[in-house]
Amino acid sequence: MMGIAADTYANLTRQMYDDWEQRFYPKQKELLEKASTGQLASEQLSRVDSNMQSSLRASTQSNINNMARFGVAAEPDVNTEARQALGIAGAKNAIRNHAEERSMSILSGANMGLRQKMNVGGGM
Repeated sequence: MMGIAADTYANLTRQMYDDWEQRFYPKQKELLEKASTGQLASEQLSRVDSNMQSSLRASTQSNINNMARFGVAAEPDVNTEARQALGIAGAKNAIRNHAEERSMSILSGANMGLRQKMNVGGGM
């Protein structure tokens, strides 16, 4: 009986590994390559402009609509564009900082699982 259970467990383990190797590993490898070359951060940075611009347009239109309900014309604030530019710059800087931290984590192995960390020193 023990042999059948061990064989079944070994078979399941092989199937799980094959599944991981075929479906998960290629994506993991792709993401690690994108993260290490900076392509992932570049893709995120390119999305920031369009996302922030559409968000700011919606916010401005909402403000104009709210002011119109009170019969007041919304006058453009001279500082609005500067604040919007600072918001976009802040978002881009946050992405750059996160990309740098992610790259350092990949290089240092900080994202390894606890089990792998314990095995690095030959402890368990």
